Amino acid sequence: MFAVIYRNYVKEGHDELFQQAWNEVANYFVQHRGAIGSCLHRSSDGLWVAYSRWPDKKTRDASWPSDEDPSAELPVEIRKAVLTLKSCLDQERAFPEIHMDVIEDLLVNLSAQGNKTCE
Repeated sequence: MFAVIYRNYVKEGHDELFQQAWNEVANYFVQHRGAIGSCLHRSSDGLWVAYSRWPDKKTRDASWPSDEDPSAELPVEIRKAVLTLKSCLDQERAFPEIHMDVIEDLLVNLSAQGNKTCE
């Protein structure tokens, strides 16, 4: 499995709009582009974190059909939803960098044993 993590602060008063656009985009990529799923979180200090899950990096890379942002090859309604997501982001609010080292990866261990993993 391959995961992409996005994190941002959302402008005050834009939470609902952001969540609606995220659902539209996430569902599209699951239904039409091979994503396994997505998960959206909001911390108590207002930081939004989304995980996009894919069977592998190749599938994820192929899901965005061009270098444009948003890709002109995506349906119009999805391009609009991506632009809505971007317009909701609070560019003025910085957040600290995150540096992480993998200590253990139970998904890999479980997969190697042939067990199903949680989605």
